[in-house]
Amino acid sequence: MASMSRFQIIFTTILVFLGVGGAILFAVSKNHSTSQGAVHLTLWGALPSGQVTSFLSELNQQTGNAVNVSYVEKNAVSMETELVSALARGQGPDLILLPQDLVVPQSDKFYVMPFENYSERTFRDSFVQEGELFLTPSGVMGLPFSLDPVVMYWNRTLLTDAGIAKPPVSWVEFYALAPKLVKKDANGNIVQSLVAFGETRNVTHADDMLSLLALQAGTPVVWRNQGAFQSALTARIGSFAPAEEALSFFTEFSNPVKTSYSWNRSLPNDRALFVGGKLAVYFGYASEAGQIRAANPNLDFDVALVPQTDAQSGGRTLTFGRINAVALLKSSPNLASAFQAAVTMTNAQAQSAWIAVSGLPPVRRDMLVQIPGDALKAISYKSALIAQGWLEPGPQASAGLFQRMVDNVTSGRMRVSESVTQASGELDTLLQSQI
Repeated sequence: MASMSRFQIIFTTILVFLGVGGAILFAVSKNHSTSQGAVHLTLWGALPSGQVTSFLSELNQQTGNAVNVSYVEKNAVSMETELVSALARGQGPDLILLPQDLVVPQSDKFYVMPFENYSERTFRDSFVQEGELFLTPSGVMGLPFSLDPVVMYWNRTLLTDAGIAKPPVSWVEFYALAPKLVKKDANGNIVQSLVAFGETRNVTHADDMLSLLALQAGTPVVWRNQGAFQSALTARIGSFAPAEEALSFFTEFSNPVKTSYSWNRSLPNDRALFVGGKLAVYFGYASEAGQIRAANPNLDFDVALVPQTDAQSGGRTLTFGRINAVALLKSSPNLASAFQAAVTMTNAQAQSAWIAVSGLPPVRRDMLVQIPGDALKAISYKSALIAQGWLEPGPQASAGLFQRMVDNVTSGRMRVSESVTQASGELDTLLQSQI
């Protein structure tokens, strides 16, 4: 413990010398790097290698080759296992593009930057609200770098043919839209659908949509209680149960006896059906627009903000987002240089380069003030500002948990309240297993 304390003192002194104080000015170290050469750092992440490598190359040009970072792309599902294995061999990276679903299970691996070095006020003023997932009681676990928000893709042809001028802006509208947009063949099989809700196996982002609905309804899904993480799925706001309302709404659209019936597990994957022109609304990430357009250049689609809860219900205006932050590994022998690189990668100049390469919206508040004229970018910028998420217990854990929660209801095995209670218990077990 004493040696760690001395290390922290030395590390803090180095950061102060470099002019950190709340935010580093990379120019302070530029001359030093030019004369002695920047320390080589390794960065891991699950973002596309071509984009990140291009970004780092551009950043090097901006800083006179002062950021010597090489990127290694990892599979999002296996990155956690590979990281643990590499650290055990003493071969881990210096930095990682940390997704929200690795914060809880691997929190002991990352260096928490004390607020004395990067103030909480600076952090909150600089980054979008979802970035606060990386704040801890004692400091900053990662600096937000990349955000991909959920948006609503809608088929202009299908809505126009049904006499619908605009896409829905509230979830309540979906009940009236289903009879107008769902079509069946002579045998009663759905051949054209409104929305892919009510199942999980053929819905690309089912767990994320359930998260979105729960967050909008008013539950954080997971909350921090005296330093420990606990499920908030059974939390109530007076007599209102947010998670139950979210699950009830989601499963409504797979119930054949309801007028809103729109989906079942025999249908193709929702994105494939949307690309094929037979799904009116598809909920996906902003980054998917190019893929959808490439898959069917003739598809007449547009993008909009995700619908919100009825204002009278007291829900929150938000969408779900996947966010990555630049985090430092405790095991890195180059912590000061890694910190310097992390701050540089997330400043406004660097973020401009990342936006140009990735097409994603910025994570910085000061860069979201000016909304672009481009239709897709305008929606992604607005979505980034209202994006929220939660600290999931692992890359695949929440998906399995939500699948069971939905199946319990659609199969008739449990009532909505019972399924939410069981899921909450499973979530607590997963969170406690990470301690």
